[in-house]
Amino acid sequence: MRLFATISPVPRTATLKPLRRKSRKSRGLASWVVNVPAVLSDTGKRQELFFETEKKASAECEKLKARKDNFGHSLSSLTAARMSEAAEAYKLLGDSATLLDAVRGYLTAQKIRQSSISFVALFNQFLEAKKDRNEQYRRELRVTRNRFPTLHDILVSDITHRELEHLLSAITPGGRNAVMRYLRAVFNLGIKRGYLFENPIARLDFAERPRKEVETLSNKAVKAMLGHAAEKDLVLLPFLVLGLFCGIRPDGELQKIEWQDVDLNDKIITIRPEVSKTNRRRFIDLSDNAKNWIQYFIKRAGIQRGPVVTMTESELRRHRTANWTAAGIKKWPQQGMRHTYCSNWLAVHKEINKLVLQSGHDSVDTMWRHYHRGTTEAQAQEFWSIVPATKPEPKVIPLPLSAAS
Repeated sequence: MRLFATISPVPRTATLKPLRRKSRKSRGLASWVVNVPAVLSDTGKRQELFFETEKKASAECEKLKARKDNFGHSLSSLTAARMSEAAEAYKLLGDSATLLDAVRGYLTAQKIRQSSISFVALFNQFLEAKKDRNEQYRRELRVTRNRFPTLHDILVSDITHRELEHLLSAITPGGRNAVMRYLRAVFNLGIKRGYLFENPIARLDFAERPRKEVETLSNKAVKAMLGHAAEKDLVLLPFLVLGLFCGIRPDGELQKIEWQDVDLNDKIITIRPEVSKTNRRRFIDLSDNAKNWIQYFIKRAGIQRGPVVTMTESELRRHRTANWTAAGIKKWPQQGMRHTYCSNWLAVHKEINKLVLQSGHDSVDTMWRHYHRGTTEAQAQEFWSIVPATKPEPKVIPLPLSAAS
């Protein structure tokens, strides 16, 4: 009886020598091929690499031979325990990444952690970078920094979004969004300076809040505010006039305006780049009633030079609070003067693009959604007709020139 045996073909071994062969990829043209075994392949599988010339193929073979020698040397130096760890690591990684990529990622994270700094140190660097911003903004930053004492000594590279979510959950939606914006800016500075790799705020959601209509001051309230300043607090009058009738930002811009920026002849106010929040020069039309109020102030206080607002931040805050309290305003609306200006200006002039330029906004769409029909045209006409009383003749109260004159 004759026995037959089936012999499996012997798998092709890599010679690490270039061979001349026709390839389907080369469309029938002769090319040089190098067989790369799985153990030396970048993909972990056997490959055939094709080259146009024998020289290029031979160069690749030399690189593979060097890799083979290095592999053999490295393999001989591995202990059984390390080989077992490597096998477990491959099992954990699966197809998500190579072991080499995982190790490199770990080393990068460790390098960043070693060069990281504490949360409070980074926040102080951010405050220093914003030293030229207005005092109210810096005060809000300090409040945000001091709100989270448990984070102060933690390296910013170790702060996770879950940790922040726990701390932010106790804050109301409106306050949460503001705090998140400040923290996002702080962490972005840390990324820029190499203290952390990812911004943890990017993994959190801002609170969804229904959009509210902007709140404006009634004409009755505006008259009462200006009347009180004219009679009882003349030094506050220019601040109110430029805020209400010119829409200049009360925090940061108005305190930097100087009398030389106010041109009564051409009825133009110049917002210099160093004054503007956006660092862009802009020009604001001076309405007739605003001009009347400024002339009224000059007539009573004398010609002024230097800053229009001569009070400190705390003094200005006290004067403003006393003013709106005297005017019967129970709660001051956010950005009340600026919103009042924009709503009344758009109701009369209806030139949205010009309003964007004059107010220093960036978005026409945002401006239109906020201020279109914020007030009626009749109410706006009344607003732009508010002028100083002519009778009885007010008492002259000369004010000293500012120290910057």
